[in-house]
Amino acid sequence: MSLLMNLHKRVYTTVGIIHTAGSPCRCAEAIEGGLNALGHEVMVANSEEIIFQALELARSCDLIVDHSDTFLGRGYVRFVVRSILETRGARIVGSGSRACRLADNKIAAKTRLGKAGIPTPPGFAVTSDTWNVPPWLQPPFVIKAAFEHMSRGIRLAYTEEEARTRAANLIEQAQQPVMVESYITGRELAISVIEGPDGLIVLPPLEWYSTSEDVFLAEKLKLLEPSGKTRPAASRAELSPSLLHELEGYARLAFKTLGLRDYARFDIRLSPAGTFFFLETNVTPSLEPLEAFAISARWAGISYPELIEKMLSSAIRRYSKKLSAKEISIELPTGAIKLEVPDSVHPPFSSSIELAKLLDIQPGERVLDLGSGSGLLSIAAAKLGARNVVAVDIDPLSLETTTINAQKNGVGGLINVYAGSWYEALKEKPHAAEENNRFDVIIATPPQTPAPGPFGPRYGGSDGTLHLFKAIDGAGDFLEPESGRLWLLAISLANPSALLSRLKELFREVTIVHETERPFTAEEYNVMNGGLMEYFLKLRASGQSEFIEASNGRYVFRSLFIRAARPR
Repeated sequence: MSLLMNLHKRVYTTVGIIHTAGSPCRCAEAIEGGLNALGHEVMVANSEEIIFQALELARSCDLIVDHSDTFLGRGYVRFVVRSILETRGARIVGSGSRACRLADNKIAAKTRLGKAGIPTPPGFAVTSDTWNVPPWLQPPFVIKAAFEHMSRGIRLAYTEEEARTRAANLIEQAQQPVMVESYITGRELAISVIEGPDGLIVLPPLEWYSTSEDVFLAEKLKLLEPSGKTRPAASRAELSPSLLHELEGYARLAFKTLGLRDYARFDIRLSPAGTFFFLETNVTPSLEPLEAFAISARWAGISYPELIEKMLSSAIRRYSKKLSAKEISIELPTGAIKLEVPDSVHPPFSSSIELAKLLDIQPGERVLDLGSGSGLLSIAAAKLGARNVVAVDIDPLSLETTTINAQKNGVGGLINVYAGSWYEALKEKPHAAEENNRFDVIIATPPQTPAPGPFGPRYGGSDGTLHLFKAIDGAGDFLEPESGRLWLLAISLANPSALLSRLKELFREVTIVHETERPFTAEEYNVMNGGLMEYFLKLRASGQSEFIEASNGRYVFRSLFIRAARPR
């Protein structure tokens, strides 16, 4: 069952968990237990194998909880796991890869939090042993890796010489810059945040107590196996109402400042003078039932399964909002069809609807739809009697939308949906060896707005032909040699003379079957990318674009419905 359908029915079934095999972290087992208690199916994958498993996970799982400790053996690149999943269309519970990267980058995160007025320990970054401590920084110093988590490698130095030695050792060990910070005395706190339906919920803060060997909660202490009802050296932090209010405010501000989502935990020092210093942001805080996040949730009256449910619900709300859809009805020669179009997918242009009415697909033919979007042309092809339609798009939401709309219009069994860029999507698919991988008809409506550089999904290259040429140039390898036809929707903004020249070079029959006029204004395009109208005028002056001035400051370009047959 697809996520979009699941979201609409408020049901979600399969949840993936990413962990790092061999890591001492036991979060995956704990999360799986919570998910099982909620009745979800679970798929568990190793972060070190994510390159090979991401696509299948994205397809099979409604949501994915990523709790990677490392990627390629390094903690500082674990954000790559989430990035790979995102590029495959996975729906992540928790912060996105960019926020994860920022949070684990202590230099950047410190700068971002400081600009927002959130105190962090004074310090600076070093990359070698040739540095001097600025006069404003006094010992003792904390030495820690700039791009790490779990407090890996963190050390305390009581003199400048000791700090220099420890920093040099850590640079060599971690192969990355090192932070030299002021050691903040005081109470060590952990405060957890989760997104609720009405905003951020700050859970009761937890206070850690240092041991005789540890003046802060270093990696070796964090990895101790908890026992009993809670870790012995921790309890609910007792703070005055004003301090608690201030801490909760800072936690909410930090969450928003770093662009976090769904849940996170902050490690904080409360100085003797009453200042909260933010030490570390945990985008994947430990979710073991006896660790800080779950303990704080329990103090708030939230059981462990309920905590997992709240994390999933936050992600569901986010994706539900993104996937809110409207339904439109379109009249075609074969009858009316209904399309469900999410906000993030552009509804069919009127020219695409016009193209759907012109297609000459015969019963039993095989059709390839490049850039399926909402699925209009794929469905139109199936309704005309196509034996099989392959719909390709690079946008996961468009692929999801095409699948749903095909089912909605009773042609789901005729349309196969593949993710990928143009013809590349076909090369590794099951149908590739079938019938010599040839189609009777290829339909292409690629982005073709000319622009000096990429500006959005409608970008079509410097003269608008970047994607048009890709559709044309590759067609010969996938069309039936004698009967194959390429249906192309092009606009005269996009170098029509070069387009027709390329078509005639590669096809024996090229016909502009139909033309329509499309009025537009300078503002319509300038709002997409500043100066775009001026750029159009320059292209027109050089013969690379065709449009005319109309009345009231408006312009008009032509939509060209082109049929190219019999590839050379």
